Formats: sequence, C-alpha cells, structure tokens
Amino acid sequence: MPELNDPEIYRTVLDNLGTGVYIVDRNRRIRFWNEGAEQITGYLRQDVVGRFLREHFLASGNNTKDIDSDPEDPINLAFRDGKPSTVDVSILHKEGYRVPIQLRTSPIRNGRGEVIGAAESFERNRSASEWSRRQSGIVDLTCLDGVTGVASRTTMETRLGECLTTFREHNIPFSLLLIQIDQLENFRASRGPGVVPTILRIVAQSMENCVRPTDMVGCWDENQFIAILMECRESEVGFVGERVRKMISRAEIEWWGDKFTITSPVGGAGCRPEDEIESLVARAAASLKESVAQGGNCVTVLS
Repeated sequence: MPELNDPEIYRTVLDNLGTGVYIVDRNRRIRFWNEGAEQITGYLRQDVVGRFLREHFLASGNNTKDIDSDPEDPINLAFRDGKPSTVDVSILHKEGYRVPIQLRTSPIRNGRGEVIGAAESFERNRSASEWSRRQSGIVDLTCLDGVTGVASRTTMETRLGECLTTFREHNIPFSLLLIQIDQLENFRASRGPGVVPTILRIVAQSMENCVRPTDMVGCWDENQFIAILMECRESEVGFVGERVRKMISRAEIEWWGDKFTITSPVGGAGCRPEDEIESLVARAAASLKESVAQGGNCVTVLS
C-alpha cells in the first residue's frame, strides 16, 4: 500500500503512543517529545522541544551526577558505543515529585552509520496506589483525601483492622511507617498557608511512587502520613523507610519562582501477635518521635 510509505503516518503513530518517547541530537537538544511523554512527565512539548535535556527532566535515581558528563548515562553510552541500553531511573515530574520508570535508549544513525542522536522511550509503572486501592476495594473517591489524593485516615484505620485480622488468622506479617514533614509550620509562616497543600501532595505522590503495589499509603495527621507494608517484617521496615525518606528528599517544590526541597523523619514498627491498632501505631509514633529528636530526616525503628 503506497500510503504506508508516507513517513507522516509513522510520526502520527509514534506521537500518539501511551509510551513516552523523545529524541535528542548529538548536543542533547530535544527534537521530538510525544504525547506519552507529556502524560508521564507533566511537561508539554512546547515546554521542552528545542531545549537541552538536563537533570531537570530526567535523572538517575541517586540524583548526584551531572548526566551530561556521566560516562554511564544511557545517552552517552549510545553516542560512545552505539548500543541500546535499558536502565531504571527516576524522572522529576513537573509538579515536583519523582516517578520511577524504566528507560530504554537506542542510538539513531544516518545513512553512513554514524550516530547522530538518540531515541529514549519510557513507561511509568502502574501506580502502587491504583493496585493497592483495587486490592483493598477502594473505588469510592470519598475514601480518598481531597488534598493529597491518597487514602484518608478513616480508610487507613479500616485497612489496619483488616491487616490485623489477616495477621491473626493467616500469620501474614505487615509493618507500619509513620512519616512526618520537617518544619511544615516554618514553610507555612515563611511562604504562606497556600504552600502547605502543594507540599502535602508532593510528599504523598513521592511515597506512593516508591512503595510496592501490595502496600498502601494514606493520611494520618495534617503533617503525617502512614504506610502499611504487607509481608514486611520488623527487621525489614527500616530499609523501606529509608527508601521512602530518600524519595521524598529528592522531590522539588516550586513556589512563586522559588525552588526548595523537603525532609522527613520516619518511624517504623512491625506487627506483633498482641497488637491492636492503637499499640502498633503507638510504637511507630515512638520511633517517629525518636527520629525527630535526632534532628529529623532519618529513620528509626525501636524494638
């Protein structure tokens, strides 16, 4: 069919894929940005096409390297070795929170076989919140907090009761994390009360993006969130807490032209046979209090 020889047809297909796709030239300037990339990152094509690909858009999970000079950066590997690669990275969403993705990079060659650019495609994993809500039967939006979009405190208390019943009947362990936002009142005083919902939303999304599909994140108090970690023993909860703390610290808040980061003390506790909701939460709260006493931005799990 002659119509299929029209390159515009393939551009249209590529542009409308749900998968994020973008193309950069040898100078790392973005030349193409499809609709999937817009949906996953929050950046419209007019925000990025013609601009240089910097860490602002896409960065490795540790967020410590200049990707333009990092020899292990996928685009640098494509330019140097001319080979495709796949890596797990996190992308900074336009709203400020980080989204874990799998990034696939392929070199683009001209007719002489020279690498003239690179194409990168990526997909956002199905959100943990979507899976956990389905498994918990949370389909009614009234079960969600209106500011953050995660489960409300009432919903989390109900879920905690269900987890305790499952633990007693089937011996399936679970643990809790209590996460607090450092200096929220100082942010409110220095930047105005309007910044608080923005901070809360970004922290909530950051947490949801780094827990497993079987876990569940929700609100607890105004500046506190709770995470229920299924099949997670007390000896493991500290590692998860550290991953959550790091993801929150890598978020970026933009407020009236000012950019800043936030930190969070974290407290953990594992469920025990004698526990009720109150005793389990109290141990997590005691661990959180110890993290606060140590200056915040750390994880504590008291035995």
